[in-house]
Amino acid sequence: MAKVSPFKGWRYNEDIITLLGDVIVPPYDVITKEEQDGYYDKSPYNYIRINLNNTPSEEKYLSAANTLNMWIGSGVLVEEQKPAIYILSQSFILNGARVERISCICALTLSELGDDVLPHEQTIDKHLDDRYKLMSSTSANSGQIFMCYKDEEMSLETLHENLKSKPSIDVELDDVQYKIWPVTDINAINQFVISLESKKLVIADGHHRYKTALKYSKNHPSPQSEKVMVTLANSKNPGMQILPTHRIIKKLDVSIPDIKKSLNEYFTFEEFEGVEQLLTRMEKSKNKKGVLGLFHKSSNTGLLLEFCAWEVLENDVDHKMDVLKKLDTNILHRFLLNGVFGIDTNKQADLENLSYLRGNNSPKKMLNKVEYEVVCFVNPPSLDDVFTIAENGEVMPQKSTYFFPKVYSGLVTRNF
Repeated sequence: MAKVSPFKGWRYNEDIITLLGDVIVPPYDVITKEEQDGYYDKSPYNYIRINLNNTPSEEKYLSAANTLNMWIGSGVLVEEQKPAIYILSQSFILNGARVERISCICALTLSELGDDVLPHEQTIDKHLDDRYKLMSSTSANSGQIFMCYKDEEMSLETLHENLKSKPSIDVELDDVQYKIWPVTDINAINQFVISLESKKLVIADGHHRYKTALKYSKNHPSPQSEKVMVTLANSKNPGMQILPTHRIIKKLDVSIPDIKKSLNEYFTFEEFEGVEQLLTRMEKSKNKKGVLGLFHKSSNTGLLLEFCAWEVLENDVDHKMDVLKKLDTNILHRFLLNGVFGIDTNKQADLENLSYLRGNNSPKKMLNKVEYEVVCFVNPPSLDDVFTIAENGEVMPQKSTYFFPKVYSGLVTRNF
Protein backbone atom coordinates (compact mmCIF):
# COMPACT_ATOMS: atom_id res chain seq x y z
CA MET A 1 0.00 0.00 0.00
CA ALA A 2 1.20 3.59 0.61
CA LYS A 3 4.97 3.77 1.09
CA VAL A 4 6.23 7.02 2.60
CA SER A 5 9.66 8.11 3.76
CA PRO A 6 11.53 11.11 5.20
CA PHE A 7 13.69 13.38 3.06
CA LYS A 8 16.16 16.22 3.56
CA GLY A 9 14.05 19.22 2.63
CA TRP A 10 15.23 22.72 1.71
CA ARG A 11 13.69 25.61 3.65
CA TYR A 12 14.15 29.36 3.74
CA ASN A 13 17.07 30.50 5.90
CA GLU A 14 15.45 32.75 8.50
CA ASP A 15 18.78 34.47 9.15
CA ILE A 16 18.34 35.95 5.67
CA ILE A 17 14.54 35.83 5.22
CA THR A 18 13.08 37.45 8.31
CA LEU A 19 9.49 37.75 6.99
CA LEU A 20 8.31 34.39 5.66
CA GLY A 21 4.98 35.94 4.74
CA ASP A 22 6.78 37.85 1.98
CA VAL A 23 8.11 34.73 0.25
CA ILE A 24 5.57 31.89 0.64
CA VAL A 25 2.88 31.66 -2.07
CA PRO A 26 -0.34 29.76 -2.83
CA PRO A 27 -0.32 26.84 -5.30
CA TYR A 28 0.50 28.00 -8.82
CA ASP A 29 -2.91 27.13 -10.28
CA VAL A 30 -4.92 29.49 -8.06
CA ILE A 31 -2.72 32.57 -8.69
CA THR A 32 -4.01 35.25 -11.08
CA LYS A 33 -1.73 37.33 -13.30
CA GLU A 34 -2.28 40.35 -11.05
CA GLU A 35 -1.40 38.31 -7.97
CA GLN A 36 1.69 36.94 -9.71
CA ASP A 37 2.92 40.50 -10.29
CA GLY A 38 2.18 41.36 -6.66
CA TYR A 39 4.24 38.44 -5.38
CA TYR A 40 7.16 39.50 -7.57
CA ASP A 41 7.03 42.93 -5.97
CA LYS A 42 6.91 41.57 -2.41
CA SER A 43 10.45 40.22 -2.26
CA PRO A 44 13.32 39.24 -4.59
CA TYR A 45 13.19 35.87 -2.84
CA ASN A 46 9.48 35.24 -3.28
CA TYR A 47 8.83 31.62 -4.27
CA ILE A 48 6.75 32.80 -7.23
CA ARG A 49 10.07 32.91 -9.11
CA ILE A 50 10.28 29.13 -8.79
CA ASN A 51 6.71 27.94 -9.06
CA LEU A 52 5.28 30.49 -11.51
CA ASN A 53 8.15 32.34 -13.13
CA ASN A 54 7.10 35.26 -15.34
CA THR A 55 10.02 35.19 -17.78
CA PRO A 56 8.57 35.11 -21.34
CA SER A 57 8.11 31.84 -23.24
CA GLU A 58 10.17 28.71 -22.55
CA GLU A 59 12.90 30.74 -20.84
CA LYS A 60 10.80 30.78 -17.67
CA TYR A 61 11.81 27.22 -16.85
CA LEU A 62 15.52 27.97 -17.12
CA SER A 63 15.00 31.15 -15.09
CA ALA A 64 13.25 29.16 -12.35
CA ALA A 65 16.09 26.61 -12.26
CA ASN A 66 18.77 29.31 -12.17
CA THR A 67 16.95 31.10 -9.37
CA LEU A 68 16.62 27.92 -7.31
CA ASN A 69 20.32 27.11 -7.77
CA MET A 70 21.30 30.67 -6.89
CA TRP A 71 19.24 30.60 -3.68
CA ILE A 72 20.82 27.30 -2.68
CA GLY A 73 24.32 28.52 -3.49
CA SER A 74 23.90 31.78 -1.57
CA GLY A 75 22.30 30.18 1.49
CA VAL A 76 18.82 31.64 0.99
CA LEU A 77 17.59 28.04 1.07
CA VAL A 78 19.24 25.62 3.51
CA GLU A 79 19.03 21.83 3.61
CA GLU A 80 17.76 19.86 6.59
CA GLN A 81 20.68 18.19 8.38
CA LYS A 82 18.88 14.86 8.67
CA PRO A 83 16.05 13.20 6.72
CA ALA A 84 12.76 14.40 8.18
CA ILE A 85 9.02 14.27 7.90
CA TYR A 86 7.38 17.65 8.49
CA ILE A 87 4.33 17.97 10.73
CA LEU A 88 2.16 20.82 9.46
CA SER A 89 -0.53 22.57 11.49
CA GLN A 90 -2.92 24.93 9.68
CA SER A 91 -5.41 26.77 11.88
CA PHE A 92 -8.14 29.10 10.66
CA ILE A 93 -11.56 30.52 11.48
CA LEU A 94 -14.56 28.70 10.02
CA ASN A 95 -18.12 29.70 10.89
CA GLY A 96 -16.85 31.75 13.83
CA ALA A 97 -14.76 28.97 15.41
CA ARG A 98 -11.04 28.20 15.15
CA VAL A 99 -10.29 24.94 13.36
CA GLU A 100 -6.92 23.14 13.12
CA ARG A 101 -5.90 20.68 10.42
CA ILE A 102 -2.87 18.46 11.01
CA SER A 103 -0.98 16.96 8.08
CA CYS A 104 2.47 15.60 7.25
CA ILE A 105 4.87 16.58 4.46
CA CYS A 106 6.89 13.56 3.37
CA ALA A 107 8.11 11.64 0.31
CA LEU A 108 5.81 9.10 -1.31
CA THR A 109 6.95 6.27 -3.57
CA LEU A 110 5.09 6.72 -6.86
CA SER A 111 2.64 4.15 -8.18
CA GLU A 112 0.14 4.16 -11.02
CA LEU A 113 -3.15 5.90 -10.31
CA GLY A 114 -5.73 3.38 -9.21
CA ASP A 115 -3.28 1.25 -7.23
CA ASP A 116 -2.22 2.79 -3.91
CA VAL A 117 -3.12 6.32 -5.01
CA LEU A 118 -6.63 7.19 -6.18
CA PRO A 119 -7.87 10.25 -8.10
CA HIS A 120 -11.17 11.68 -6.89
CA GLU A 121 -12.32 13.99 -9.70
CA GLN A 122 -11.98 14.58 -13.42
CA THR A 123 -9.18 16.87 -14.55
CA ILE A 124 -8.16 18.71 -17.71
CA ASP A 125 -4.53 17.90 -18.44
CA LYS A 126 -3.61 21.32 -19.88
CA HIS A 127 -1.13 21.96 -17.02
CA LEU A 128 0.84 18.74 -17.45
CA ASP A 129 3.30 20.00 -20.04
CA ASP A 130 4.01 23.16 -18.04
CA ARG A 131 4.66 21.33 -14.76
CA TYR A 132 6.73 18.68 -16.53
CA LYS A 133 9.04 21.30 -18.05
CA LEU A 134 9.43 22.98 -14.65
CA MET A 135 10.29 19.71 -12.92
CA SER A 136 12.71 18.74 -15.67
CA SER A 137 14.47 22.10 -15.44
CA THR A 138 14.68 22.40 -11.66
CA SER A 139 14.98 18.71 -10.68
CA ALA A 140 12.79 19.56 -7.73
CA ASN A 141 9.34 19.10 -6.22
CA SER A 142 8.38 22.74 -5.74
CA GLY A 143 4.65 22.34 -5.05
CA GLN A 144 2.65 20.10 -2.77
CA ILE A 145 0.32 17.26 -3.70
CA PHE A 146 -2.36 17.18 -1.00
CA MET A 147 -3.73 13.70 -0.22
CA CYS A 148 -5.99 12.22 2.41
CA TYR A 149 -6.29 8.78 4.00
CA LYS A 150 -8.43 7.12 6.67
CA ASP A 151 -6.94 6.41 10.08
CA GLU A 152 -9.27 5.79 13.01
CA GLU A 153 -6.21 5.36 15.27
CA MET A 154 -5.22 9.02 14.68
CA SER A 155 -1.50 8.16 14.57
CA LEU A 156 -0.43 11.46 13.01
CA GLU A 157 -2.50 13.46 15.47
CA THR A 158 -0.85 11.58 18.37
CA LEU A 159 2.57 12.35 16.92
CA HIS A 160 1.64 16.02 16.76
CA GLU A 161 0.35 16.05 20.35
CA ASN A 162 3.65 14.56 21.58
CA LEU A 163 5.84 17.24 19.99
CA LYS A 164 7.89 19.01 22.64
CA SER A 165 9.76 21.62 20.61
CA LYS A 166 8.57 24.92 19.24
CA PRO A 167 7.72 24.94 15.51
CA SER A 168 10.53 25.82 13.10
CA ILE A 169 8.03 27.80 11.02
CA ASP A 170 5.24 29.89 12.53
CA VAL A 171 3.67 32.32 10.09
CA GLU A 172 0.23 33.64 9.15
CA LEU A 173 -0.58 33.44 5.45
CA ASP A 174 -3.90 34.80 4.19
CA ASP A 175 -5.72 34.31 7.51
CA VAL A 176 -4.32 30.79 8.04
CA GLN A 177 -1.71 30.16 10.73
CA TYR A 178 1.01 27.79 9.52
CA LYS A 179 3.27 25.88 11.93
CA ILE A 180 5.84 23.30 10.85
CA TRP A 181 7.93 20.90 12.92
CA PRO A 182 10.69 18.84 11.22
CA VAL A 183 10.67 15.38 12.82
CA THR A 184 13.98 13.54 12.52
CA ASP A 185 13.54 10.98 15.31
CA ILE A 186 13.71 7.55 13.67
CA ASN A 187 11.19 5.95 16.04
CA ALA A 188 8.61 8.69 15.53
CA ILE A 189 9.08 8.54 11.74
CA ASN A 190 8.72 4.76 11.74
CA GLN A 191 5.48 4.97 13.73
CA PHE A 192 3.98 7.20 11.05
CA VAL A 193 5.36 5.11 8.18
CA ILE A 194 3.91 1.91 9.67
CA SER A 195 0.52 3.55 10.29
CA LEU A 196 0.17 4.12 6.53
CA GLU A 197 1.26 0.70 5.32
CA SER A 198 -2.29 -0.59 4.87
CA LYS A 199 -3.79 2.69 3.64
CA LYS A 200 -4.85 3.93 0.26
CA LEU A 201 -4.36 7.62 -0.53
CA VAL A 202 -6.89 9.83 -2.29
CA ILE A 203 -5.56 12.87 -4.15
CA ALA A 204 -7.41 15.93 -2.87
CA ASP A 205 -5.38 18.62 -4.69
CA GLY A 206 -2.59 18.11 -7.20
CA HIS A 207 -3.76 15.54 -9.75
CA HIS A 208 -1.63 17.27 -12.42
CA ARG A 209 1.44 17.35 -10.18
CA TYR A 210 1.11 13.65 -9.46
CA LYS A 211 0.76 12.76 -13.15
CA THR A 212 3.76 14.98 -13.88
CA ALA A 213 5.87 13.15 -11.28
CA LEU A 214 4.85 9.79 -12.77
CA LYS A 215 5.85 10.91 -16.26
CA TYR A 216 9.14 12.34 -15.02
CA SER A 217 9.94 9.14 -13.11
CA LYS A 218 9.41 7.01 -16.22
CA ASN A 219 11.57 9.28 -18.38
CA HIS A 220 14.31 9.84 -15.76
CA PRO A 221 14.43 6.64 -13.66
CA SER A 222 16.42 6.94 -10.43
CA PRO A 223 15.94 6.24 -6.71
CA GLN A 224 15.09 9.93 -6.19
CA SER A 225 12.67 10.38 -9.09
CA GLU A 226 10.62 7.36 -8.03
CA LYS A 227 9.37 9.48 -5.11
CA VAL A 228 7.45 12.74 -4.90
CA MET A 229 6.81 15.26 -2.11
CA VAL A 230 3.26 15.09 -0.72
CA THR A 231 1.21 16.44 2.17
CA LEU A 232 -0.93 13.77 3.84
CA ALA A 233 -3.94 14.44 6.06
CA ASN A 234 -6.20 12.04 7.92
CA SER A 235 -9.82 12.28 6.74
CA LYS A 236 -10.86 11.71 10.37
CA ASN A 237 -9.02 14.86 11.47
CA PRO A 238 -11.54 17.48 12.71
CA GLY A 239 -9.80 20.10 10.59
CA MET A 240 -10.43 18.30 7.28
CA GLN A 241 -12.87 20.60 5.52
CA ILE A 242 -14.43 20.47 2.07
CA LEU A 243 -15.88 23.84 1.10
CA PRO A 244 -18.26 24.36 -1.83
CA THR A 245 -17.28 25.49 -5.31
CA HIS A 246 -20.14 27.61 -6.66
CA ARG A 247 -20.55 28.28 -10.39
CA ILE A 248 -20.70 31.79 -11.83
CA ILE A 249 -22.37 32.25 -15.21
CA LYS A 250 -21.37 35.33 -17.18
CA LYS A 251 -21.94 36.78 -20.66
CA LEU A 252 -25.34 35.12 -20.80
CA ASP A 253 -28.50 37.20 -21.21
CA VAL A 254 -31.40 35.17 -19.87
CA SER A 255 -34.51 36.35 -18.05
CA ILE A 256 -35.82 34.93 -14.79
CA PRO A 257 -39.18 33.87 -16.37
CA ASP A 258 -37.26 31.85 -18.98
CA ILE A 259 -35.12 30.28 -16.27
CA LYS A 260 -38.18 29.27 -14.25
CA LYS A 261 -39.80 27.75 -17.32
CA SER A 262 -36.71 25.65 -18.06
CA LEU A 263 -36.44 24.49 -14.46
CA ASN A 264 -39.88 22.91 -14.30
CA GLU A 265 -38.86 19.64 -15.96
CA TYR A 266 -36.32 18.65 -13.33
CA PHE A 267 -36.72 20.91 -10.29
CA THR A 268 -39.25 22.32 -7.90
CA PHE A 269 -38.27 25.69 -6.47
CA GLU A 270 -38.96 28.25 -3.77
CA GLU A 271 -38.43 31.92 -4.56
CA PHE A 272 -36.76 34.63 -2.46
CA GLU A 273 -35.94 38.28 -2.91
CA GLY A 274 -32.18 38.76 -2.77
CA VAL A 275 -29.44 36.27 -2.02
CA GLU A 276 -29.29 36.26 1.79
CA GLN A 277 -32.40 34.16 2.51
CA LEU A 278 -31.41 31.75 -0.24
CA LEU A 279 -27.98 31.15 1.31
CA THR A 280 -29.56 30.64 4.74
CA ARG A 281 -31.87 27.97 3.36
CA MET A 282 -28.99 26.36 1.47
CA GLU A 283 -27.05 26.03 4.72
CA LYS A 284 -30.04 24.39 6.42
CA SER A 285 -30.33 21.90 3.53
CA LYS A 286 -26.64 21.01 3.28
CA ASN A 287 -27.20 17.39 4.33
CA LYS A 288 -30.02 16.82 1.83
CA LYS A 289 -29.24 15.48 -1.63
CA GLY A 290 -30.31 17.36 -4.74
CA VAL A 291 -30.69 20.83 -3.24
CA LEU A 292 -29.12 23.66 -5.26
CA GLY A 293 -29.37 27.43 -5.23
CA LEU A 294 -29.69 29.91 -8.08
CA PHE A 295 -29.42 33.71 -7.91
CA HIS A 296 -30.34 35.93 -10.87
CA LYS A 297 -28.58 39.25 -10.42
CA SER A 298 -30.58 41.66 -12.59
CA SER A 299 -33.93 40.62 -11.09
CA ASN A 300 -32.50 40.15 -7.56
CA THR A 301 -34.22 36.76 -7.48
CA GLY A 302 -33.04 33.76 -5.49
CA LEU A 303 -34.38 30.26 -6.15
CA LEU A 304 -33.95 27.29 -3.83
CA LEU A 305 -34.02 24.31 -6.18
CA GLU A 306 -34.93 20.77 -5.22
CA PHE A 307 -34.23 18.07 -7.78
CA CYS A 308 -37.30 15.94 -8.51
CA ALA A 309 -36.33 13.74 -11.47
CA TRP A 310 -34.59 10.95 -9.58
CA GLU A 311 -36.04 8.32 -11.93
CA VAL A 312 -33.96 9.84 -14.75
CA LEU A 313 -30.82 9.18 -12.72
CA GLU A 314 -31.84 5.59 -12.05
CA ASN A 315 -31.49 4.90 -15.77
CA ASP A 316 -28.16 6.76 -16.07
CA VAL A 317 -25.65 4.41 -17.70
CA ASP A 318 -22.75 6.91 -17.60
CA HIS A 319 -22.17 6.35 -13.88
CA LYS A 320 -22.17 2.97 -12.14
CA MET A 321 -22.55 4.06 -8.55
CA ASP A 322 -25.69 5.38 -6.92
CA VAL A 323 -23.71 7.83 -4.79
CA LEU A 324 -22.09 9.31 -7.92
CA LYS A 325 -25.36 9.55 -9.82
CA LYS A 326 -26.93 11.48 -6.97
CA LEU A 327 -23.95 13.75 -6.35
CA ASP A 328 -25.03 17.39 -6.23
CA THR A 329 -22.31 18.46 -8.68
CA ASN A 330 -23.47 15.80 -11.15
CA ILE A 331 -27.03 17.15 -10.92
CA LEU A 332 -25.68 20.70 -11.18
CA HIS A 333 -23.65 19.99 -14.34
CA ARG A 334 -26.21 17.85 -16.14
CA PHE A 335 -29.59 19.31 -15.27
CA LEU A 336 -28.88 22.93 -14.36
CA LEU A 337 -25.81 24.16 -16.23
CA ASN A 338 -26.48 22.05 -19.33
CA GLY A 339 -30.23 21.51 -19.11
CA VAL A 340 -31.19 25.10 -18.29
CA PHE A 341 -28.29 27.26 -19.51
CA GLY A 342 -26.89 25.09 -22.30
CA ILE A 343 -23.38 24.98 -20.78
CA ASP A 344 -21.63 21.65 -21.36
CA THR A 345 -18.74 21.42 -18.90
CA ASN A 346 -17.05 18.87 -21.15
CA LYS A 347 -16.64 21.47 -23.90
CA GLN A 348 -13.79 23.94 -23.55
CA ALA A 349 -15.68 26.66 -25.45
CA ASP A 350 -18.62 26.50 -23.03
CA LEU A 351 -16.30 26.96 -20.06
CA GLU A 352 -15.60 30.53 -21.21
CA ASN A 353 -19.02 31.45 -19.80
CA LEU A 354 -18.26 29.77 -16.49
CA SER A 355 -16.07 30.70 -13.54
CA TYR A 356 -15.91 29.62 -9.91
CA LEU A 357 -16.65 31.13 -6.52
CA ARG A 358 -14.87 29.49 -3.62
CA GLY A 359 -13.06 30.37 -0.44
CA ASN A 360 -13.44 30.70 3.30
CA ASN A 361 -15.51 33.91 3.18
CA SER A 362 -19.29 34.05 2.85
CA PRO A 363 -20.57 33.66 -0.74
CA LYS A 364 -22.39 36.99 -0.44
CA LYS A 365 -19.13 38.76 0.43
CA MET A 366 -17.24 37.05 -2.40
CA LEU A 367 -19.96 37.95 -4.93
CA ASN A 368 -19.32 41.65 -4.33
CA LYS A 369 -15.94 41.27 -6.05
CA VAL A 370 -16.96 39.50 -9.27
CA GLU A 371 -18.98 40.20 -12.40
CA TYR A 372 -21.78 37.77 -13.17
CA GLU A 373 -25.32 37.34 -14.45
CA VAL A 374 -26.26 34.17 -12.57
CA VAL A 375 -24.64 32.20 -9.75
CA CYS A 376 -25.43 28.55 -9.03
CA PHE A 377 -24.83 27.52 -5.43
CA VAL A 378 -23.98 23.93 -4.52
CA ASN A 379 -23.25 22.24 -1.20
CA PRO A 380 -19.97 20.29 -0.95
CA PRO A 381 -19.84 16.48 -0.93
CA SER A 382 -18.91 14.64 2.22
CA LEU A 383 -15.50 13.07 2.73
CA ASP A 384 -17.26 9.71 2.89
CA ASP A 385 -18.63 10.31 -0.61
CA VAL A 386 -15.15 11.27 -1.86
CA PHE A 387 -13.63 8.04 -0.53
CA THR A 388 -16.51 5.80 -1.63
CA ILE A 389 -16.34 7.08 -5.20
CA ALA A 390 -12.52 7.00 -5.41
CA GLU A 391 -12.23 3.53 -3.85
CA ASN A 392 -14.65 2.19 -6.45
CA GLY A 393 -12.53 3.47 -9.31
CA GLU A 394 -14.78 6.35 -10.36
CA VAL A 395 -14.27 10.11 -10.32
CA MET A 396 -16.43 13.11 -9.54
CA PRO A 397 -17.13 15.90 -12.04
CA GLN A 398 -14.55 18.69 -12.24
CA LYS A 399 -14.49 21.19 -9.36
CA SER A 400 -16.65 19.01 -7.10
CA THR A 401 -14.45 19.69 -4.07
CA TYR A 402 -12.54 22.58 -2.59
CA PHE A 403 -10.27 21.36 0.18
CA PHE A 404 -9.43 24.21 2.54
CA PRO A 405 -6.91 25.45 3.41
CA LYS A 406 -4.47 25.01 0.54
CA VAL A 407 -0.88 23.95 1.27
CA TYR A 408 1.30 26.84 0.16
CA SER A 409 4.49 26.54 -1.88
CA GLY A 410 7.92 27.39 -0.50
CA LEU A 411 7.40 25.92 2.97
CA VAL A 412 9.57 22.93 2.00
CA THR A 413 11.27 22.05 -1.30
CA ARG A 414 12.41 18.56 -2.25
CA ASN A 415 15.41 18.41 -4.60
CA PHE A 416 16.54 15.27 -6.41
